Amino acid sequence: MKKSITISLGIILTLSGLSAVDIKITKELSSIVAEDKGNNIVIKRVQNPNSKLENAFKKIKKKCPPYCIQPINIGGVKTLGELEVLAFIKNMRESSGSLLIDARTRAWYKKGTIPTAINLPFSMLDKKGKYFNKILTLLGGRKIGDSWNFDNAQTLLIFGNGAWDEEATREIKNLLDVGYPKDKLLYYRSGMQMWNNLGLTIK
Repeated sequence: MKKSITISLGIILTLSGLSAVDIKITKELSSIVAEDKGNNIVIKRVQNPNSKLENAFKKIKKKCPPYCIQPINIGGVKTLGELEVLAFIKNMRESSGSLLIDARTRAWYKKGTIPTAINLPFSMLDKKGKYFNKILTLLGGRKIGDSWNFDNAQTLLIFGNGAWDEEATREIKNLLDVGYPKDKLLYYRSGMQMWNNLGLTIK
């Protein structure tokens, strides 16, 4: 992960009123348009009322561990729903200090993610990891002796596969443990499971 990639995303989002759709996000909102790396991505719901899940999220029987239900609250970090996630994505055009983070493995990320999300696997934020210090620096942290200063840290909205997936939970806990401010962390607990269930756009 390079700082230039993070900063140069240049996300521009606007409400889209270019085409009428039958299946809206809310009564007032049909879609938003995200520009990621120069490409416009329309985030909306699937318009075919007969659509069904045809991917890994179709399976509901998952063994615990490792697929255990995660808490709604992680160390006081605010938990968001889909409308708040969309608002966060839309507001990123006005703030260079916000990032949408996919905490899943690279393999999961390649299967599809939320538009504009950057892949930062939870395993890379292990304190003993090779890139731990470098990643914290890229996120705006500044190491002072054995501690970190996060006054200029970016606001991160972190998600994983869903309420049964610990990847986002572990990433948030790792950040909190090193002193990352909880008011600069957000948690989309429902993750890709609910994003798929609602038929929202995936890139």
